[in-house]
Amino acid sequence: MVEDTTTETMIRCGMITNVNAKWPGSAHDAHVFRTSAVGRYLEDNYQGIEQGLLLGDSGYPCRPFLLTPHRQPANRMQERFNRSHCSTRSTVERVFGIWKKRFHVLGSEIRMKPGKACRIITACAVLHNIATLRLEPEVEGEQGEDIQPVIPAYVGRQDGQRIRDHVAINFFS
Repeated sequence: MVEDTTTETMIRCGMITNVNAKWPGSAHDAHVFRTSAVGRYLEDNYQGIEQGLLLGDSGYPCRPFLLTPHRQPANRMQERFNRSHCSTRSTVERVFGIWKKRFHVLGSEIRMKPGKACRIITACAVLHNIATLRLEPEVEGEQGEDIQPVIPAYVGRQDGQRIRDHVAINFFS
């Protein structure tokens, strides 16, 4: 018998349940969510908290299905809500951190055509979920901590050979 997997269970075990990678990084998160299939579905069909809730940061509008922290908590109850909200959202942020460590390409700009970048991001989400289901260990540190050396400034004719020589002199001699 196969158990039904709920979103709560997926979050607890680090699964990525929805990816919308078609917007550039400069797009506001709230706009991306509002125009996504999930956002539109919830806007039109949400019936109540029995269906579940989403948590968003203060950049999102507070909606019946999308709870955000109180901007200026007025009492102890609101302060406790904000603390619980923050600790629950940190679980989601932790999953994003694991995902970016596992797939280094997600930690910086993807220099490809937008369509290809979207497919890469989606593929990384699918592969992350497979790794999570297979109980693959999390990647420690910063994925080999791809620390780039600081290259001293180069002043001179800008051609490939001279710049290559500059790098070779500074790092390989």
